[in-house]
Amino acid sequence: MSGRTLMQDQYRVDNPTVDPEQIILQTQASAQSEQDKDASLDWNEIFDRLDSKDGQEDQRIPKTAIFEWVDTLDFQASVSLETRHGISRAKVMYLLNAADIDKDGYINRDEFKGLVERYSRELEKIQRSTFLTYIRVAAYAEEYRWWPPPCFMLLVTGFQIGLHIYSQYSPVVNWWLFLAPKRRYEVWRWLTYSFIHADHVHIAVNLFLQNLVGIPLEMTSKSWRVGLVYFLGVLFGSLLFSVTNPTVGLLGASAGVTAIVTAHISSLVLNWKEDTLILRQRIREKQASSPLFGRIVRVARIALVLGILSVDVINMIYAKENDRTGYGAHGGGAIAGILVGILLLENRRVQFWEVWAKGICLGVAVAFAVSLIIYNIVAPEGVYPVQDFSPLQTNRSFFG
Repeated sequence: MSGRTLMQDQYRVDNPTVDPEQIILQTQASAQSEQDKDASLDWNEIFDRLDSKDGQEDQRIPKTAIFEWVDTLDFQASVSLETRHGISRAKVMYLLNAADIDKDGYINRDEFKGLVERYSRELEKIQRSTFLTYIRVAAYAEEYRWWPPPCFMLLVTGFQIGLHIYSQYSPVVNWWLFLAPKRRYEVWRWLTYSFIHADHVHIAVNLFLQNLVGIPLEMTSKSWRVGLVYFLGVLFGSLLFSVTNPTVGLLGASAGVTAIVTAHISSLVLNWKEDTLILRQRIREKQASSPLFGRIVRVARIALVLGILSVDVINMIYAKENDRTGYGAHGGGAIAGILVGILLLENRRVQFWEVWAKGICLGVAVAFAVSLIIYNIVAPEGVYPVQDFSPLQTNRSFFG
């Protein structure tokens, strides 16, 4: 007797009023209903993300915006030879016009659902898959926004410039802020050293690099995230520098700058798949986003980061004996940028492995910081200068 017959007999014995064929059909229908529900929820989330891309969460998306996103992605894929089944611009516009039932130039939630579930079926199977992929990519695309402005980098830069100008007339401020080996117990110095600089060239180079890499990162991540990465880079930098150069003072924003540089690596790793498309806020129209080729922007970011780090490494290798650059601080900042960047920077679509990566980075960052702090506290006698608890005097060697 077949398995199916046995199953039917069992149902007849246990519950003669139930048709086994009907149960199987109901089970399949229930499973399909759950799949449809999940798919609907997924597209609802995508609609919500797309709705914010034009700067206004008004439950509608301009047709022109969707057209530009899809057209940019299709052209980029065609140029990179990733697809042989491009979607014609006329076909995309036809689908959008068909989905726009009320002809107001916008796609609302119901019309969007019709676009992805009904009208897109007019495309060939491969083209439909490509079209829906483009829609998903646009939903998680990286956004460069001019407004609100990147206030953290601008405020820090302004404060550093103001403090540098003030220090030219009142040098005593530097004595209170730089990381002095003999006054390591004054805990504010582990951070405030980053606000002061040795001379005009020092501050000019640091602030140029700081804004070159910091403003773009802040335009894609919230200011508080970038701020935490920056100051934790400053802290990690001073801790590591204190271990590698226990008798030397430290000043300058290089550790924070290096943290922001390597944080770009973290951002690229977290959002590698989502960075295929870049949306740039138009300056004249704060609420509109203009699409850019994501792969070109990605290559430019990688080139910039590697260029800055390479120059730093080359300078360190060929450093002269009288070179007073704090490479230990640069190294601490670089480590913080990667570890803390993975933890804090915007992760637009969390993958399973990224959850594990965040946990590992958290453990490594805490262990690294705690070990440096403990060493600074319990280092053998003679490693660090004897601490000076007398009133601050400004007539001694600046690095004494």
